Amino acid sequence: MNTKIILSLTAAALLASSLLAFNGQGQMQQGNKPAYMQSKMMKSQQQGRGGQMFMKTVMKLDLTDKQRTEIIAIVKKSVAGVPNPHDAFTDTSFDKKEFIKLANERRDARIEAKADMIEKIYRVLDSSQKKDLKTMLDMRDIMKKNMSKGMNCNVKNCNGRR
Repeated sequence: MNTKIILSLTAAALLASSLLAFNGQGQMQQGNKPAYMQSKMMKSQQQGRGGQMFMKTVMKLDLTDKQRTEIIAIVKKSVAGVPNPHDAFTDTSFDKKEFIKLANERRDARIEAKADMIEKIYRVLDSSQKKDLKTMLDMRDIMKKNMSKGMNCNVKNCNGRR
């Protein structure tokens, strides 16, 4: 009888520890990370997302199959042909002036390519889709402003924070 009790307690302890270990791993996979890591990830995701956010907004429109394929083709064409600043490196040297020149050309080329892409995509849309796109972009700007108002709190006691 004592062996049955000891075996059942051991089995219960083993089961409880394995469930605890599994729960800890499951939480990390589900994205329950500390607040400092979440804010750091959000900041890195927000940087350089302008083109992606525009495309997500466009794809939310009621597009026909033809429009969708045209837009995808436009995006693929706009990505190619950007200068690479890493061409300033060689096996034995680094040309600082060349790197700066290529980096500036890359920035300018990206801005120009993005503007061309938006212009071509805008031509594909019909008038009601253009109106809907403008409304969606305006709503996104309003949401950004509202979020930034809530996050920039310089008052000493800001709703219990600090």
